[in-house]
Amino acid sequence: MTDYNREELSHIIQVLAGLLLFSGYALTLDHLYGDVNILSLFGSGLGLAIILACWIGKNHLAFIISSVSMSLVLSIFFTLGAI
Repeated sequence: MTDYNREELSHIIQVLAGLLLFSGYALTLDHLYGDVNILSLFGSGLGLAIILACWIGKNHLAFIISSVSMSLVLSIFFTLGAI
């Protein structure tokens, strides 16, 4: 396996980890509390991204971007689902 393949596989795993982490978090909030607060879901995604950006830097940029985007998408989804 070349270095390029390892790097691409690492990016794919990081994106999937961000998607699955916040999907599970949103479904847990929905199951436990009956509804999802838009600020708690998006705020936790943004907070995690800020912490990771400060500690790690740009090494895991794919995870940071996917977690923030997934928390934003799920916040909009659960907000529109409650209407």
